[in-house]
Amino acid sequence: MMTKKITLPVTIAAVASVFAVGGAVAFGVTPSKDDTVANEARAASQGQSDPIDAKLARDCVQATIARGVDVPEPGSWRPAAKMDVDTPHGILVIRNAKAAVVCLIDNGKATGIMAADSHFDGSTGQRHTYRKLTASRPFDYFDALNNSTESIQFGIASDGVTAVKLVAPDGSETAAVVKEGTFIAKTKHAEDSNQATTNHVRATLTDGTVIEGPLRG
Repeated sequence: MMTKKITLPVTIAAVASVFAVGGAVAFGVTPSKDDTVANEARAASQGQSDPIDAKLARDCVQATIARGVDVPEPGSWRPAAKMDVDTPHGILVIRNAKAAVVCLIDNGKATGIMAADSHFDGSTGQRHTYRKLTASRPFDYFDALNNSTESIQFGIASDGVTAVKLVAPDGSETAAVVKEGTFIAKTKHAEDSNQATTNHVRATLTDGTVIEGPLRG
């Protein structure tokens, strides 16, 4: 099968600050990040589900509601991509048919949705929602944590996306964890509002087509 490569143009978008619900966020680093990403990506590609993740998703929604946030359709959220959940500070992305959000996991307990993700009015265009995905751009940014030594970047993707890599300005690639139409990538290169110096996405579809474009679009 011949692989078709499509490259999307760069557009400009504003940087959004990210804060944790109830406090600052510090994410744990596993002894081997490459092994963690590979194992989680393999499990995702095999369609494995985890009842523990399902409980974390429910607990995350309930913890957020308990803080006074009106989470829409609270029963609709399901677990998706995850990273470092077995460390003191981890991440679980949860999603429904409309959008995805980041849940903070502290010592195996869901503490709530990140504050930057708790604005659910997707109809105004403030959220990065699944309805915005197209055949020519089957992925989109929805959040990022830019720390001093690393950046954790989050995105959504169409069902036909089977693999995602972030391509840094220096050409280096970081494989993302892809599951349930979401992806997470941990890289040394910060998300930078779609400037030429920021990461690009390289998404592979089920038919082998490769589509490249800026993380934000």
